Amino acid sequence: METAFSSGWSSALVGGADTIVARATPAGRGGLAVIRISGPDARGVAAALCPEVDLEVGWVARLGTLRDREGARLDRVVVTSFPGPRSYTGEDMVEISVHGSPWLVARALEAAVAAGARPAAPGEFTRRAVANGKLDLVQAEAVNDLVRAQTAWQARLARSQLEGVLSKRFAVLRDGLVAVLAEIEGALDFAPHDIAYRADEVRRGVDEARAEIAALVATAAAGRRVREGLRLAILGPRNSGKSTLFNLLVGRERAIVSPHPGTTRDVVEAEVEIGGVAVVLQDTAGVGDAADPVEAEGMRRARGAAAEADAVLLLWPADGSRPQPEEAGFGRPAVAIRSKWDLAAGSVEDGWLAVSCSTGEGVDALRRALEAVVASEVADLGGEVAVSERHRAALERASAELEGAEVARPELAAEAVRAALESLAELTGEVASEEVLDRVFATFCIGK
Repeated sequence: METAFSSGWSSALVGGADTIVARATPAGRGGLAVIRISGPDARGVAAALCPEVDLEVGWVARLGTLRDREGARLDRVVVTSFPGPRSYTGEDMVEISVHGSPWLVARALEAAVAAGARPAAPGEFTRRAVANGKLDLVQAEAVNDLVRAQTAWQARLARSQLEGVLSKRFAVLRDGLVAVLAEIEGALDFAPHDIAYRADEVRRGVDEARAEIAALVATAAAGRRVREGLRLAILGPRNSGKSTLFNLLVGRERAIVSPHPGTTRDVVEAEVEIGGVAVVLQDTAGVGDAADPVEAEGMRRARGAAAEADAVLLLWPADGSRPQPEEAGFGRPAVAIRSKWDLAAGSVEDGWLAVSCSTGEGVDALRRALEAVVASEVADLGGEVAVSERHRAALERASAELEGAEVARPELAAEAVRAALESLAELTGEVASEEVLDRVFATFCIGK
C-alpha cells in the first residue's frame, strides 16, 4: 500500500502513549482467534502472557504457551512480534493466535490488561496507523469498507482506495492548488519589484481545480450505490404477482403470496446481489383504487418507495392494459414486465419483457435486464469514486471557496485558495477535528 501523505498530520491524530489490546477476529466461537497488542509496551505485555517466547526477533511466528494473569497455562499459541515502525500501526505490535474459545479469549484479554494494556476503542489500531503515517484518512475509511464488503464491487472499490488510488487523485488536486497559491503569493511578495501578477494563469488553475472537484463529486452517487446498495422497487397493480417475483429474485419465501388482491400493505425489503452489486429489492403494495384507509396508506408508501428508488420494476399482468413505463416509473430507469405470461396469448409489446414465475419463461431475460440496469447505474470508476458523504461535503466546500475567489484581487484570491486547501486537507487527515475523527473511527470494529 502507498500513502499519499506521510507527515503533517492533524494534532488530533496523535500516536499511542499507552498500550492497547483487543480481539482482532470476530466475536464468538471459531477455529482461531487473534489477540492484537500495540503500543510502547506491546512486547512487555505479550511477555507476561507468553513468557518463554523471544519477542525481540520480529516477523517470525513462534510457538508458545499462553498463561492467565496468575501464570496458569491456558493454551498453546502462535505469537508474532512486529517491531515498529514496520507494523500495521507503526508502533511495536504483537499478535497472538489462540484457539477460538470465547472463554480463552476473555482470559487472554484479562491477562493483557493486568499486565498494563488497556482495551482498545473502535478503530483505534487503524487510527494509530493514520497518526504514524502508515495510512491517510481516506485509506483508513477504505479499510473499514473492505472489512464490511459483501459484494465484488464493494471489495474491489475498497481495495483500490486502500491502495491509494483516490488519495493520489486528491494529492494531484492539492498540488495544483498549491502551485496556484505560490503564483499568487510570489506576485504579492515581489510587488515592489514590479513583478507582474498573472491573473490569467491563476484563473486557469482555479478553473482546472473546480473542474476536477466537479468530476469527483459527480462520482458520489455511484459510490453511495456501491457502498449501500441500489434501491430497486417493484411497482404494479394489485394481484400482478409482485410478491411472487420478489420471492423468486430473493431466492426464498420472504413476502406473503396470496391469490387475494391487496395482500401486501407495506414495503417489504431484502438485499440481493445482482451483477456483483448489492441491491435492496422492495416489494410494495399494489397501486390503483384503495378499498380502505390501510390499503391507501400502503399505496402511498409504494409510490414513495418508487419515487426514491434508483430503478423500478414495473409489473403489469399480461391480460390487462398497461401504462407507459416513463409515466408509471416516476422518472426512474425502469424494467417493464408483463407478468403471468403463461396465462396470456399473443406477442409481447415493444419495450416489455414477458415473464412467467410459474413456468420460468422470461426469467433469464429479466435477470439480464436487471444486470444491465445495475451496470448503468454503477459505472466502473476504477476505484476513484468518492464513496462517502464526508468526501463529497469537503469537496463541495473547497469548490465553493474557489467559486468565490476574486482572481483580480490577489490578496482575496490567496485567502480563497488557502480555505479550499484546508477543506482538501480534511479529506486525508492532515487537518481534522477530534469530532470528525471520532465519527470516522466509531464505525470500525474494536480490533481494527
